[in-house]
Amino acid sequence: MRGRNARQPAEVRAHRGVLAGGDVVRWRGEPYTVVGLDGVAVELSPRPGSGLPLVHLPLPVLAAADDFAVVDAAGQPVAHADLPDWSRLEGISPDAEREARIWERHVIEVETGLLPGQPEDARSRPGYDTEQFTLIERYKTKAAELNAVLDFDVSWHTVQRKRLLYRRDGVWGLVDKRRTRTPSLHGRTDPRVVDALLAVVEGRSGKSAITAAGVFVLLRREVRVLYGEAVAVPPNTTLYKLLDRLGIKVRDLSAATRRRMDRANRPAPPFGVTTAVAPGELVQIDSTDLDVKVLGDDGQPTSVELTAMVDVATRSIIAAVIRPKTSRGRRNKKQQRLALISSSRSGARATKAVDASLLLAQGLVPAPMRAGFSSQVHASASDLPYEQLLEADPRMAQAAARPVIVPDLIVIDHGAVFAGQAFFDACNYLGISVRPARRRTPTDKAIVERTFGAIKSLFSQYVNTYTGNDISHRARTMDGEVLFNLAQLDDLLQQWIALGWQNRSHDELRNPYDANLPPLSPNQMYAACVQVTGYLPVPLSREDYLRLLPTAWVGVTDEGIRFKNRVYENAKGELNEYRRRRSGLGGKRRGGWELRYNPYAPEHVWLYDHEKGRWVEATFRHQHLIGAPWTQYLWDIATAEHVQRGGRKDDDMAVAQALADLLERAGSGPDASEAALLPDGWGPTLPSAADPRAFDPYGNSGGGVLDLGDTGMYALPGPADLSRRNAGDDPLFLSPASIGGGPMWSQEAMDSFKDSYFDDLPPLGETEADDEPPDAAAGLQPDDVLRSIEQRLEE
Repeated sequence: MRGRNARQPAEVRAHRGVLAGGDVVRWRGEPYTVVGLDGVAVELSPRPGSGLPLVHLPLPVLAAADDFAVVDAAGQPVAHADLPDWSRLEGISPDAEREARIWERHVIEVETGLLPGQPEDARSRPGYDTEQFTLIERYKTKAAELNAVLDFDVSWHTVQRKRLLYRRDGVWGLVDKRRTRTPSLHGRTDPRVVDALLAVVEGRSGKSAITAAGVFVLLRREVRVLYGEAVAVPPNTTLYKLLDRLGIKVRDLSAATRRRMDRANRPAPPFGVTTAVAPGELVQIDSTDLDVKVLGDDGQPTSVELTAMVDVATRSIIAAVIRPKTSRGRRNKKQQRLALISSSRSGARATKAVDASLLLAQGLVPAPMRAGFSSQVHASASDLPYEQLLEADPRMAQAAARPVIVPDLIVIDHGAVFAGQAFFDACNYLGISVRPARRRTPTDKAIVERTFGAIKSLFSQYVNTYTGNDISHRARTMDGEVLFNLAQLDDLLQQWIALGWQNRSHDELRNPYDANLPPLSPNQMYAACVQVTGYLPVPLSREDYLRLLPTAWVGVTDEGIRFKNRVYENAKGELNEYRRRRSGLGGKRRGGWELRYNPYAPEHVWLYDHEKGRWVEATFRHQHLIGAPWTQYLWDIATAEHVQRGGRKDDDMAVAQALADLLERAGSGPDASEAALLPDGWGPTLPSAADPRAFDPYGNSGGGVLDLGDTGMYALPGPADLSRRNAGDDPLFLSPASIGGGPMWSQEAMDSFKDSYFDDLPPLGETEADDEPPDAAAGLQPDDVLRSIEQRLEE
């Protein structure tokens, strides 16, 4: 081919599959020169002196040869030039693109002898004919033309450089890169200073919080140690800007240590997605504060901790339990006065290891309908395949709309909830694998962490005693709010899971074959998956539940089973064969019998006979004195109260009576009555003796003018009285408006009145009557006043 394509560089023509006269090709191991092109035929001339004849063959036959290639002067195949990235031009200014397009036209003319867009038979302008002028001569001609016509100031070396850039990068090579230069993330700051700053900030993540100025001092020390005087650290003003560019907030440097450690522990992008394709393939369990206050079993407001089990494939909340949570600490005087016991310290309580086992048991069976549940909570009113599930498991007839999912793999954290061996033994028995998450790596169970956030925003914040997750966002008081007890809040939560969460569309639950379909709810996703995986009910018997409870090893005495300072007995005498008898089990058991107990219902325990394979139930012998459900936590409170009264902690009868009294008080709530808080150290004192010369309220006034003295119990109210009174309902509370009877005073008059109100009044109990003779001070005493009032009432 001739014309414009013949003037293109060889590497450009090779990329486009174009041959031109003069190209050297390799065919059958020999180099040939293209001497003629006629339609689809090509004429090749062999190397001089090779003795080979001229070759005339179709172009497709030449291109189909195994060793065909366009070669350069050294006999090496010409590399195909990469296509230019024209999309780069979209990110530059219009002026820069226009200048690059102008250079493109002139470089093409220098390269080919013709401007772009010229016909095939066009003639080159003077000075640009490729057969008459060399490249350097064309460079000089083009430079002179640009300087004269376009007022450029370039040399022929600039034109040469532009041509070479164009051959390599296309139009992008002609763009002035000074116009495309973006500012550096760290400006002109030495990169070594930037690296040192990032290292210092990262190193402070687990240490005490310091200010940004403190970080800059450590930075200068670090740079001085590493590089000496060769590297200069910019001033603090520049470093503050550098922190902002690096995405480091100044306030985060002095944030709480835990928050800084969590931020430093954030994984590097790109973030992955936790996936599971079948129900139960991956289940995550964790605990969190529910940010709600409830009325605890001890009659006091307490926080609540939620432990939940979430299935990753369907995002279903398989099971959830809530437990009261309090921290151990020292009570102040007010808390001691309002507490059920007068102990100076409060005991801690939280979710226990047994709760993890109970949570597992709850997730393996259908969630039962409870009294007071709405009919919409029933499984038949949901998107679950109720008819098929009912045919496989008759227990679904009384089940709530929550799927039953048997886990294959459970991911847990390192909390105390999962420290018990019973949970791992139960999982091992059921064929469930347990994988602990990495320490301080919440992303290993990100699904349940995000579910907790949704529970707090969709459920917790609508409870009237919602506290929020930050102390700075909490209400100042909950006075007047009616608190739910733990059982009532649990009923609300279980109903919300069935009605709200399981029926709410989830963005991550989409059809993998058609992303345009709307997202599914957890129940809908379970209904789709169970059609493939099937449903196999797990029948848990009474013995299975007992196996999930905590274990203790005890002996049986003549009294019965002594456990936790309580004695348990079997009314049918089934413990007789175990009294004063060793079990024969060695090791840590030391001949004791296996005992299962529930700390949330300790009125019963179960002894296991490993020889006969049976369970013997025993009941607390003084349960009749209590007569109500109780927990181990309440027993500990009653024990502490009894010990403070001088009793013994192993006197289970006296502790049971104290527990019954505690439950009675807890049923009525805390006694909120208390003395008023008095300002300025004024304490409650008896009123001073009244001055008989001032006023006798029960004597004959004789119709005279009522004259009140300045001392005695009928004097003006002192600070202690004003702290308990207000202007709305107390006639003795003086205000500027009530004294003048006219319009309201100005603010200045009001302030002056308040400042001078107590100037002439002595404190309570220090009146002028103290200086009078004893006979004059011996007026009416408080008891005399009360007797006088009773006499008047009888009359």
